[in-house]
Amino acid sequence: MVQTLLQTRGLTKQYGEFTALHQVSLALRKGDIYGLVGRNGAGKTTFFKCVMGLAKPTAGEIEIGDGQNGPNAARRHIGFMISPSFFPYLDPRQNLEYLCRIKGIREKGETLRLLELVGLAGVKKPFKAFSLGMKQRLGLAGAMLGRPPVVVLDEPVNGLDPQGIADIRAVIQRENQERGTTFLVSSHILSELDLVATRFGFIEQGNLVQEITHADLHERTKRSLVIDVDSGDKAAALLRSRLGITDVRAKGGRLILESHLDRPDAVARVLVSEGVALYRLSPKETTLEEYFMHLIGGVRNVSLSAR
Repeated sequence: MVQTLLQTRGLTKQYGEFTALHQVSLALRKGDIYGLVGRNGAGKTTFFKCVMGLAKPTAGEIEIGDGQNGPNAARRHIGFMISPSFFPYLDPRQNLEYLCRIKGIREKGETLRLLELVGLAGVKKPFKAFSLGMKQRLGLAGAMLGRPPVVVLDEPVNGLDPQGIADIRAVIQRENQERGTTFLVSSHILSELDLVATRFGFIEQGNLVQEITHADLHERTKRSLVIDVDSGDKAAALLRSRLGITDVRAKGGRLILESHLDRPDAVARVLVSEGVALYRLSPKETTLEEYFMHLIGGVRNVSLSAR
């Protein structure tokens, strides 16, 4: 049986007349790298603040772990990064050592291990001189300090260059696979989360629209075969009569098939043998971003907004 480490039921947060979260019910399972996906302002940070006790929910429940000791006690076993904030005049090692003292972490070499892991080993300049990307790296190290079983990261790749993004992704995957750390990671970049997440939650206007596994998400992206020819009507008629393809759509000189994706050679052979000029034949898959935009289209008219 899969263990649930974090669960919300009907979580709602309002600021006066403004609804930031609306009845969000989310489950984080042990071993997950859970990607919370939403546009800027969809409610991701508000959700994290409620989970971590930085904002008080208007309604709903938050259960962490077995729920026996209440969320406040359980939060001590969660590492989190929401807008990294450290002492501006201390360097990364000094900042992490201070956090170790606060958290009672006495594990020798833990600070050095994490600084090497996030690429800040040997950096001597103070936090106030850091770039945004360096601040994100230190925030990640701080979140993983003490080897917490659950780590919550709000937009961890914000401000990073492509190499930095790849580095952070590698850290998350390594800690998950080698140490069994469970991650809850938010981002507005679905394509980036797709490279690391095992499950997704899509949030829009404060509503959790869908939870889905990585495998199911890719199963639902529509695949098709795009064919450019000189005569679309003639080509479509040939494919119907010769191959029994009934889902062919023709528009001008372009055909779109959603079957026979594994036999493009057979499609091409029929067309060419009957004198159809074949200009291009290529597979196409609906992008994850297109899937997401289609998904949230159904809630755009909901009279809610989110921070």
